[in-house]
Amino acid sequence: MAYTRFVHEDEAALLARLAEEWKFPLEPETAKRVIGFCRLLVEWNMRINLTGARTVAEVVGEHVVDGFAMARLVPPGSSVVDVGAGGGLPGLAFAFLRPDARLTMVEPRAKRVAFLRTAVRESQLASTAVFRGRADDLDRGAFDVAASRATFPPEEWLSVGQSLVRPGGLVLVFAGDSWSPEHSSLRAVNGLRYATASGKGLWIGAFCST
Repeated sequence: MAYTRFVHEDEAALLARLAEEWKFPLEPETAKRVIGFCRLLVEWNMRINLTGARTVAEVVGEHVVDGFAMARLVPPGSSVVDVGAGGGLPGLAFAFLRPDARLTMVEPRAKRVAFLRTAVRESQLASTAVFRGRADDLDRGAFDVAASRATFPPEEWLSVGQSLVRPGGLVLVFAGDSWSPEHSSLRAVNGLRYATASGKGLWIGAFCST
């Protein structure tokens, strides 16, 4: 997808296009809530640093796309932890798309935690919790799936993530499209290559914990 095709496109139309490309049914109310969250993120971003994106369209095309990728790999009804949740991407995008999952977002910085709690409250995401802390503060083996984006190098995250999931649970790795699952001692059970609206190549993989 080339971002230049969509820079002047309405953000709701861009979101609908993403849903169509990912073959992910998106109810009108869900789409409205996703856009509402993106607008809240851009508004807060003018006061505190949450994302490099400056417009709602950028948030959708460059970051919400990761939520679609994550939603494809998480098994139904999973308990999911997102470590280093930052401004809520891709965690909150995933939560809108997959209300069957129970999400815990982990973030150490107070201002970002304040934003996340506001976003969860205003978006009425009943199955999403925000925890102020770091991976070391979490119970070992407490989750079905562990995810983290842009917080750890992939190899380090695989080790950290494995400690957070039950045996047989999944560790999700977000990486550039040049990263290879052969770099890991864990078994990759699934993987997807995709691109942001600007054409940045990305990869997400699911690794099974031993």
